[in-house]
Amino acid sequence: MQNVYRYQRGISLLSKVYMVLIITAGALVFYLYDSHTFGSEYTTAGTFTYPEKYAPSCTGKDSATADHIQHKDELGMHFNVTTPTNYQRDYAHPLLVVWAPSGMSEGLSERFTGLTRQATEAGYVVVHARSVPLGFKTLTSLSVIPTEVIESWCIDPTLVFYTGHSDGGTVSNALSVMPESAFHPRALAPSAMGMQGKDMAAYQCPSPTSVMLMHNKGDGHFPDYGSEVVQWWADCNQCSGQTVASDFKGCVQYTDCAEGITTLFCEAEGNHAHWPGPEHDPVRFFSSIIAADRKSIAIE
Repeated sequence: MQNVYRYQRGISLLSKVYMVLIITAGALVFYLYDSHTFGSEYTTAGTFTYPEKYAPSCTGKDSATADHIQHKDELGMHFNVTTPTNYQRDYAHPLLVVWAPSGMSEGLSERFTGLTRQATEAGYVVVHARSVPLGFKTLTSLSVIPTEVIESWCIDPTLVFYTGHSDGGTVSNALSVMPESAFHPRALAPSAMGMQGKDMAAYQCPSPTSVMLMHNKGDGHFPDYGSEVVQWWADCNQCSGQTVASDFKGCVQYTDCAEGITTLFCEAEGNHAHWPGPEHDPVRFFSSIIAADRKSIAIE
């Protein structure tokens, strides 16, 4: 009888230990999620102040305001679409595509990067694509997403921008140089990507493309990849080998690039898991390109 009692007491103690471990693990997961994701004030759409006068575009399209509308295309790619809350269907919006880190859904990727409110208030239509295992076939399938959105919403096809972290950074960069890609962006801001100099050597330069290449100083997962790849972009963008301080925090800018092209290399403190968007501000980078383009057109 005494042995049975001891056995039952042992099981009870073991259960308590398991319970403590589960609670501790749950608290750790919650802490990591809470400390690495943005709240609803960043992930809900905002209102854009449209110009009083603009040339109407996109006649014949019946797209309407989108609030995280879910899509799955014929190639099996999942993504959502969010417009400004006061979306006007005849205004040609810029498009921001956020590619997800490995294993992240559209929603988790959005909460990880926290760009929706800022981008929609700046007039962008925002797309978050779901992560897929990366390979040539899936990359080619992902590249179709911008075209599909352009077909349904009023988008200026010359103002499409890519960003994303880790696998999302890899997708941003790969789709900008792959000749098989269905769409090449006006500019890109990849972060913590898994491509390095020797990978880029396999590709021919695309047309000069503005880039904000973000790579954290403490990224031990892909050490020095960013510095190698930005040099490839600087060469393709016809820049000099010289850099100067940029008004984007933590960034240096290559000088004398092709006309209308900006090439930045940005380093923040942090390891591979750190998303440095708040430090470097890719949406402001993209918006500065839009403003420069429009100023150039106005002068002409």
